[in-house]
Amino acid sequence: MERLTPDDGIFRDEDALRDHFPDRILERDDKLAEYQSRFKEVVRNKRPRNVFVYGPTGVGKTIGTKAVFQNLERSIEAFDYEASRFDEPSLRTVHLECKDLNTSYQVAAHLLNRLRSATNRDRVSTTGYPEGEIYRMLFEELRQVDTSHVLIALDEIDNIGGDDNILYKLPRCNNDNSAAYVDPAATKVGVVGITNDGTFRESLDPRAKSTLCDQEIHFPPYDAVELETIVEDRAAVAFHDDVLSQDVVPLTAALAAQRSGYARTALDLLYEAADNARSADDARVTENHVKTAEESIQQGAIVEEIRGLSTHGTLVAYAMLRLSEGEELPAKIDKIYAWYKQFAEQVDVDPVTSRTIHNTLNDLMVNGTVTSEEVNKGRSGGRHYEYELGCRAEILLDGLEGDSRIGPVDGRL
Repeated sequence: MERLTPDDGIFRDEDALRDHFPDRILERDDKLAEYQSRFKEVVRNKRPRNVFVYGPTGVGKTIGTKAVFQNLERSIEAFDYEASRFDEPSLRTVHLECKDLNTSYQVAAHLLNRLRSATNRDRVSTTGYPEGEIYRMLFEELRQVDTSHVLIALDEIDNIGGDDNILYKLPRCNNDNSAAYVDPAATKVGVVGITNDGTFRESLDPRAKSTLCDQEIHFPPYDAVELETIVEDRAAVAFHDDVLSQDVVPLTAALAAQRSGYARTALDLLYEAADNARSADDARVTENHVKTAEESIQQGAIVEEIRGLSTHGTLVAYAMLRLSEGEELPAKIDKIYAWYKQFAEQVDVDPVTSRTIHNTLNDLMVNGTVTSEEVNKGRSGGRHYEYELGCRAEILLDGLEGDSRIGPVDGRL
């Protein structure tokens, strides 16, 4: 085999095409201004609001939250409180990733340890305590923090499923005269719930929904123009000068906007196109490299994803295919769930809940198998999501072909 060398005529620093490099957010100025305005009370030394942040993956929710928190801290440091009529606040922020935490108990235990780590206090085991004891220790910790304000971001909160007790207790701890009460004169607490699933709030206990969703921020997918700005910014760091032909960045942005609207999709596509050019010893990355990469990435990712689905996920994908064939897409979750449930009964498996099917559809959105659009019909029809295929039906059929689990409902496969 030929020996590898670090010399590369295409890439200067391919790490620039990875997530969160650099750790800044572009094309979200208006959204960040809206987001930050929800916390004006903090710099005025008042109680903060609770905020529900939602939107698909890769559109700036996590980085945006961290940016807002950082700017709040800098704003407090920069303001001359001595010359004002306001008392100076002090702020601690905690960003807790809930991806692997599927109960309120686990969220509470990990949050307790994050708060204790800031003061070098002993951490507690995340198992083995009665749930009430974990909550008691958590709220006692909040009472004793050495700052006037604590802002807590719970990222990917939909992973806790129906066990949303923490989402009821924590956001209302400043106004609940129970054992969970945290006197706002000692500590003012604000909670930010972040999720890729915009429908998650509809499954919350009404009491949790009324407090956690006090304010809402929606991060929509990027459009092609916004993605072009993001890709161009990263490309300036990632590639040697004059390596990309003039049409590469606009085409990459347009294809990514069409498939998902995620920055991650655009950056992965650009990397794959450039890697193909490097492998072929081509001096420049061209439009043809991008088109080839897009076809390969989308088809390969979707087929692999479909073949790796659970039985229930496979039936959801098949329901989307059949709805597409009948020209019944886009469709609301209730129609998709009705088809899924019918197929589950035909193959003799117990149907899972509509909530689980929501999560499955969100998973299928990552690689562009499915797309969704929020529809707001006002007071008469309300707000809901409608789902559509994000790929050609033929690609979905390739992934399903030969799957014996759906044989009983379709003799073609």
